[in-house]
Amino acid sequence: MRHFTWLAVVGTCVVGASTGVARGDGGAIPIRDLPPFPEVKSDTSGVSAVSMYGAVATEEETVVGAAKREQSLGTVASAVTVITSDTLRRFGYRNLSEALRSVAGVYIVDDRQIARIGVRGVQLLGDANTRILILIDGTPLNEPWSQFVDGSTAIPVSMDDVARIEVIRGPVSSIYGTNAFLGIINIVTVEADKGARAYGRTTIDTLGTVGANAAFNQGDINRQVRGSVSYSYRTGERLSYEDLMGTTSADGAHALFGSIALNYDRLFAQVRAYDRMRELPGAPYNSSYGSSKNTNNDRHILAEVGYTRSVTDKVTLAVRAYANRYQYDGHLVFDSKPEFSTEATSLWYGGEVRALIDLVKRDNRNLLSLTTGANVELTQTRSTASTAMTPIEKDFDITGVYLEATSEPKKWFALTAGGRFDRNSLFQNKASPRAALFLHSGDDYGVKVLYAQGFRNPSIFEAYYDDGLRFTPALDGSGVSSLKPETITSYEVVAYGRPYTGVKLRVSAWQWDMNSLLQRQQVFIGPPVNDLRLRYQNSGSLISRGVEVESSYRDVAGRYAYANAALSYTGRNCLGDTGLGNFTLDPAISKGNCDFRQNAPVFVGKAGLSSQILFDLFYASGELSYVSSRGTQDMSTTVPAYVGLDAIFYAPDVHGMDVTVGARNLLGAENVPAQSDYNRGSGATEIQVLEVPGPGRMIFARVGYRF
Repeated sequence: MRHFTWLAVVGTCVVGASTGVARGDGGAIPIRDLPPFPEVKSDTSGVSAVSMYGAVATEEETVVGAAKREQSLGTVASAVTVITSDTLRRFGYRNLSEALRSVAGVYIVDDRQIARIGVRGVQLLGDANTRILILIDGTPLNEPWSQFVDGSTAIPVSMDDVARIEVIRGPVSSIYGTNAFLGIINIVTVEADKGARAYGRTTIDTLGTVGANAAFNQGDINRQVRGSVSYSYRTGERLSYEDLMGTTSADGAHALFGSIALNYDRLFAQVRAYDRMRELPGAPYNSSYGSSKNTNNDRHILAEVGYTRSVTDKVTLAVRAYANRYQYDGHLVFDSKPEFSTEATSLWYGGEVRALIDLVKRDNRNLLSLTTGANVELTQTRSTASTAMTPIEKDFDITGVYLEATSEPKKWFALTAGGRFDRNSLFQNKASPRAALFLHSGDDYGVKVLYAQGFRNPSIFEAYYDDGLRFTPALDGSGVSSLKPETITSYEVVAYGRPYTGVKLRVSAWQWDMNSLLQRQQVFIGPPVNDLRLRYQNSGSLISRGVEVESSYRDVAGRYAYANAALSYTGRNCLGDTGLGNFTLDPAISKGNCDFRQNAPVFVGKAGLSSQILFDLFYASGELSYVSSRGTQDMSTTVPAYVGLDAIFYAPDVHGMDVTVGARNLLGAENVPAQSDYNRGSGATEIQVLEVPGPGRMIFARVGYRF
């Protein structure tokens, strides 16, 4: 298979509701059924503080991505954070990674290749978000060749078009299958009847970024069309890499994306695409330091169509079909060797059917309801390298079936149990169970006891990529990969409540047991190679244990505040390691948990404050964050703790325009742990690059106009 052609396939998808009312998603999350999320405007624009408080409060309480159906936070079998559209605008978040920096237990490793997302102390060096499933309106973005998804510019959505972001912690393979390993992030977009008829915005910052985006929204709640387009160009910073004893300005990037979505009654369709180029200032793999020709290029286009139908008053069915194409091009130049390039293309398409069945109801309670579904996906991949003679072509298919049952026998007691089975034609088949117990007093207080198992299959890159120069795969005598899926078992207790008016509080305690983790290692390959090569192997096990606290406050005057903290005992936090050392992680029983190089901060804390609208004109907001020291490749070296301070001023309505002015990293630039790609030389002469510069100080401004 040397060329890819677009294929269409009829498939099937779902509907769900945590109440007894069936809700259709038409191939995506049923946002039309949620309460309105108006644009944040001043009181003079006709939106009262009381109505805004009610809309945002309701928005915070609803989750639609955790089980492919609408649920309240008290009935979700996970610990969940919802970032609302109001929060996105007040704090000036311009991309996903900026928004995620405010979430409890989450930290970002932006090494100027990829914005890598860490959750509860787990972000293995070099991982490209392969263990987190990122969705837009319920549609996965992780591509199958390397399972990469960026947390910044390589994503086909603008934050201006986002109604909410749901961060769902822990494995959700019981619903989504592979990649939903550490959790899922569901980006829910604004529907046309809840957004501006049209808008245009432009942005600029002191890192040399200029950009613009525009969108239109036409139609009503049942029939609508919406589209958006965005472009950004960045010249970047002048950077100093201390381990390399040099500076570079090769920090540029540009990104273009567009989307269009259609709702016609219960028919839904969307097309999204992005094209991103990123210069690589760290000069990976001994490439020429300071060259702007070292680049990664990513392109992704997805198309989806779905339809929902109520069969009876107790059964609702929906179907969807989808097709995606991803292309990666990497280029490196060297001082004394020929240029290196690698290209990879993947095409995946399939369909899904889902059903919500309310079997027994009594006193407005579901005594027994079922969510069940099945999906089939076919994938074709092809990769080449300038140093390899033969292209690598790997095709495979996945079939998954899932069932989840929910029962609420008492007003104060409910339970959920279910699982999914995945058959993979290239890797091992896996079963993923999940169960949860819910005890609650109305909507004010509750406790959740959670259990789940998840997995991640190896990517084609990990299992089969061979460039004849640096990488060689682990294959048996028949040319079949010897890699097996990673596994995770999660145990968690979540307590939540509303101790005072406007105050929400959540406390979670968890343990994640991870096994067969895929790690890249340098191994010696015998004849005829007789040299060192990089190879992925199932050689890692890890335990993450910790406590997470999350709180927020919102009042009808418009004031908003949040504070959260997470203690995550993972990786480098062994017996006696620090003053916060976890004495339960004994090296003898923690399955390799005493490896200092796991890039695991012990403590992550954040706080934010946003005023009511001041002088009938603007909101003033500020954020403070702290990430404790982290491990590097060298077990004796850590990256120092980081303190971040941001300030943002947002004016939602200045003669029809919205204006945002903000500053990030006011206390200084952040350094982050470096993956081994940045090391220079080889063998005994190798220089380890242990940390690289992350985001620096920045002032930005955005101006928009709504029609």
